Amino acid sequence: MKSILTVAVLALALSGCSEPEPEGVYVEIDIENSKNINSYILFNPNIKTIEECEASMDGALPSIMANLPPQVPQDSKATGWKCYLKDPRKG
Repeated sequence: MKSILTVAVLALALSGCSEPEPEGVYVEIDIENSKNINSYILFNPNIKTIEECEASMDGALPSIMANLPPQVPQDSKATGWKCYLKDPRKG
């Protein structure tokens, strides 16, 4: 019982020591492709607000899609996008 309590206390202590989110925005781009990968998430430290992100994405999206990393299928087509201040993968 004592070891379970120790583990629980350590988990609580470590959860309070997590690294803060970096400043910037995350963009989740919804995609369709032959590999059934449904989204691609990128981080932009140069944009700090949702409003800035939304205003710039229409112009930036063609360049982003033309320069996808190797793990994202090159036949991907963007079907939508959303800006976040926190990493959407972390819930």
